[in-house]
Amino acid sequence: MTIIVCAPPVYLHRRITHYPTCQRRRRFSGREQLWYGTTWTCLGCGDSWTDGERHPRPFRRGWRAEAVAAARRDWEQAGRFDRAAHRAWVEEQLGQLDTPAVEPAATSGGES
Repeated sequence: MTIIVCAPPVYLHRRITHYPTCQRRRRFSGREQLWYGTTWTCLGCGDSWTDGERHPRPFRRGWRAEAVAAARRDWEQAGRFDRAAHRAWVEEQLGQLDTPAVEPAATSGGES
């Protein structure tokens, strides 16, 4: 059995804002995917949000530390926001839609 998992390309963001759950200003890393909302993760508590909805909290030990570590890695990779680079990324993603994934089959020359 073959399993194929596809994940869309991601553009990383940074944000600093007041977070009511932590009751203070917090750093957030964001993972933007073109057809989905940006997922924001708090670098303090590990909670994640997409389109105004908090993600479920896993029922297992250590999930907060794992989520915070992943968010910190994303924060470091994101760097400062560059509007031109972001626009180029969006246009690249949209441009891939114009290219057919499969070439159309060639037709035979005997059509009337």
